[in-house]
Amino acid sequence: MALYGFHNLQDMAQARVTGTLVEASNAAINAAVAQHNADITAALAIFASPTTLYTERYAQISNASLQPLDDNGRALPIKPSGYYSVAYPIRSAGSAWGANYVTRAKMTVGDVERATAQMLTADANFVRGQMLAALFAFQTTTFVDEMYGSLTVQPFALTADGVTYPIVGGSAATDQHFLGQANAIGAGADNPYPTIYTELTEHPTNQGEVVAFIATSLVATTRALATFTPVSDANIQAGSGTDVLVGNLGVTHPGKLIGYEDSGVWIVEWPMLPAGYMIATMTDGDRPLARREDPEPELQGFNRVAERDDHPYYESQWLRRIGFGARNRVGAFMVRIGNGTYDEPSGYTPPI
Repeated sequence: MALYGFHNLQDMAQARVTGTLVEASNAAINAAVAQHNADITAALAIFASPTTLYTERYAQISNASLQPLDDNGRALPIKPSGYYSVAYPIRSAGSAWGANYVTRAKMTVGDVERATAQMLTADANFVRGQMLAALFAFQTTTFVDEMYGSLTVQPFALTADGVTYPIVGGSAATDQHFLGQANAIGAGADNPYPTIYTELTEHPTNQGEVVAFIATSLVATTRALATFTPVSDANIQAGSGTDVLVGNLGVTHPGKLIGYEDSGVWIVEWPMLPAGYMIATMTDGDRPLARREDPEPELQGFNRVAERDDHPYYESQWLRRIGFGARNRVGAFMVRIGNGTYDEPSGYTPPI
């Protein structure tokens, strides 16, 4: 058995779920769900911060400089200024597994584990898809909230919408955090990583290290860059005259860290990304997305919410309520390689 929570029942995989094994199986399911929710939260943390708000004003930091004073001078009070409005959707999704009287009587601990694993996998796929759709979104969308009416969900920064964002060492300006590159990744102007680094680090709301999550289709051309240094293989001792990457990204993230590009970008291969796409963000500062859940604790996370026992049929019902929307609209940078015009990847236009 591989699913967390069932590790104490390894010797009972083929045993029927009767007697004390009913309670033990339920405890294993609860442990597996709790660990799953903790893992999902950790994996999402680099992209999204939790909220129960449906809309908010995202406050920005205005550019300011100290006022010249003489020995008796007193500065004039100033206050932070600038904001833009954002909103977040929330959607319900669920799954269920079932049995009839005969199959339930024959059910083993191993059967329960597989059914639970399938529910958790379905949830992980749903949450990832919703988050990626919010990251890739290239236009505003309208979400009709059952309590608050029509909400305008924003994408990341678009020059055309006229919103200005603070720049480190400069004046606030409009920005575009989507890039379409017709040529394959290569040297010089065909290397997108310096642009990614500049676009993210120029905003004071972003802090930490720059990390680019890239599709598997972009790994070979990225590795071929003269400015790329791979992660050291613990099984291989590098020879003299070879650069060795000794740093570490230091945060939980999906995918596999494969190396570092000299402009200052850590590279993570994330096979779940559609071919030709990459998503870049920073490891600290305000997260690019908000992850909206209900304020009621019983509606948060992924949960087994009900059982239906209607002889001869039995169902176990599972529910997730979650939604994502851009919050720090300059907190992520999306790149499409192989086309000079950015567009959302097929299948990721919200809502999905």
